[in-house]
Amino acid sequence: MTIALNTQRDHERSKYVELASRPGSSYGSTNHGQHAVPIVQRWKPRLVVDFGCGRNEFIHHLRRLGIDGLGIDFAFPEADIAKPMHATGLLDGVADVVTSFDAMEHLLIQDVIPVLNEMQRVARPKAWFCFSISTRPSRITVQGENLHPTVRPKHWWIEQISRIGVVDNLNSQYITGRFA
Repeated sequence: MTIALNTQRDHERSKYVELASRPGSSYGSTNHGQHAVPIVQRWKPRLVVDFGCGRNEFIHHLRRLGIDGLGIDFAFPEADIAKPMHATGLLDGVADVVTSFDAMEHLLIQDVIPVLNEMQRVARPKAWFCFSISTRPSRITVQGENLHPTVRPKHWWIEQISRIGVVDNLNSQYITGRFA
């Protein structure tokens, strides 16, 4: 099973590497978390870890505001940590805030819980989280495949996130709360 899962992960990664390497490609450079900056600022974090950072625009924005952060992505060279979201290599309890903007729907369904567990592991006790998750198929396809292998309704995502924390904001474009 592990070999099959790793093969699937490699296949998924190949799609993003292909997108990132296309001449003139801007894929991954949209700052999907830009409207979450005031939320994160209110929490006064020492360190923010952004899972699935793409070209790392959110963390670069926070750094310009004096907030330290690390971006994790397995396909984009602009990431601070070039690893998959389920195996970051970070120490336990380093993040005051964990974010993920329009990245979790890109996970294979069997990686959702391992990634959430990794987020909880790198977060300090009672650290904050802020996520945005698309609930629709991607408009972009690569190799004839949709880029959102885990398209689920918002309530499904909240149920998964509730396994590792308490969701406290359901009315905005972001799912926010605290890790357990």
